[in-house]
Amino acid sequence: MGAPRSKVMQKGRRALCVAAFVACATPGSPQPTETLTLNQARSVAAQAIRGGDFELARKLAMGLLQADPEDAYAYSVLTAAHTRLKNPDLARHAARLTYKYSDTPSASFNAARKAGELAYQQKRYNAAQLWLRRAAFHAPDEKHTKLLGRNYAQVRKANPLTLRFNFSVTPSDNVNNGSDAVSHIINGEPTGGSIGAGSRALSGIVGTADLSVKYRLRQTKKTRTVLNARIFTRRVALSSSARAAAPNVSNAELGSTYTDIGLSHSFGLKTPGAFATVSGNVGKTWAADNAQYTFARAGFAPSYKLTDRSRLNLNASIEQRWSTTDNRRDSTIARVSAKVHQKLKNGNKLSYGVNLQDVRSDATNASYLSSVVTFEYGFGKQIGPMTLSAGVSLGQTDYSTYGLPTPVAGGRQDTSLYGNVTMVFTDYDVAGFAPSLRVRAGGKTSNISRFETRELSVTLGIQSKF
Repeated sequence: MGAPRSKVMQKGRRALCVAAFVACATPGSPQPTETLTLNQARSVAAQAIRGGDFELARKLAMGLLQADPEDAYAYSVLTAAHTRLKNPDLARHAARLTYKYSDTPSASFNAARKAGELAYQQKRYNAAQLWLRRAAFHAPDEKHTKLLGRNYAQVRKANPLTLRFNFSVTPSDNVNNGSDAVSHIINGEPTGGSIGAGSRALSGIVGTADLSVKYRLRQTKKTRTVLNARIFTRRVALSSSARAAAPNVSNAELGSTYTDIGLSHSFGLKTPGAFATVSGNVGKTWAADNAQYTFARAGFAPSYKLTDRSRLNLNASIEQRWSTTDNRRDSTIARVSAKVHQKLKNGNKLSYGVNLQDVRSDATNASYLSSVVTFEYGFGKQIGPMTLSAGVSLGQTDYSTYGLPTPVAGGRQDTSLYGNVTMVFTDYDVAGFAPSLRVRAGGKTSNISRFETRELSVTLGIQSKF
């Protein structure tokens, strides 16, 4: 990174000549030349910044840089001087060099945060977020990390563009949602048949990547219009034992991809603290690398403030799917949900809700009603090096008619119960991103053994502290 510091120190021992105004000098009077050491020049530059003489500070900083082109302090003076002299491009360039040549965590933290502040002032919001992430690399403690979090939230609120990317790796004993049973049993009666290896639970690793992009088109005090897009992909790597048990099942056929693009408009309601969002999306899905269906969805989601610590979110949507392989597999899906979010007095968070879904299709075994009740609890205070949250869900699905291929008396009924614990190791973050670990366990019972499943999975991921 340039000349060795020993050479720089040798330069620092030499005197530095700079043209400076003496404190008693009056405007228009001759400007005497003083001989200053580097330390004296730094002190005078700091005094000039505090006293509002930004041109003098700039000249002193340029003189310091003649002695040492990698002087981070000089660049910090230039940053401050150019900011006050209304030279935003020069200030931004100086801030970048301040960070580049800073040689202590504290100096790097302050330089990156200052660069983020300048970028924010110049409405360069993406650059501001990047600089705040860099500052998080050097945050000395959790107090400063929380300060960055508040800065980041302010920038994110101002930025019309929002990018979110999540990925996870999940070792699981059931990557294909396969059956836990071996024999076919319907309504408690064995049929004499067995469930094929490819339909039974297979172990392996699931990898997911989820990218969402939002761009705020317009915002007023009471309304906001947002263009959004998303792509989600899921890929599976079967274990060696799974490949041996089911050689006809490939990794590719267990993968899937989802994409959509849409528009949402939020607006305030007459009820104090209430607002609603109307949305529309179109998209397409793929299964086993083959196009599965296209869809269009419309939704309405009002939200009401119940108390100072609780809020009720409602959601209703209708979705039409068009199969890319068989028109009989077209379907219409209606969904409604309600969820209450509460912040408890001890700082912990509690949420609970219900989701209902009605699927109608002309295809065999494709119409059903389902309901899911969820409970989630999150601890507000850190436990050791991590934050902790847990959840449980109880679901019921009812197919009024079901055939295998002969009709099953009473149709098909599934009941599911899953629990999860999520740990985010906030003490081990890098640039505001912390590793997370999610353990999920549970299963599903059914009057048709083919659909009875059990699952234990561990998901490794990354979450933003901001």
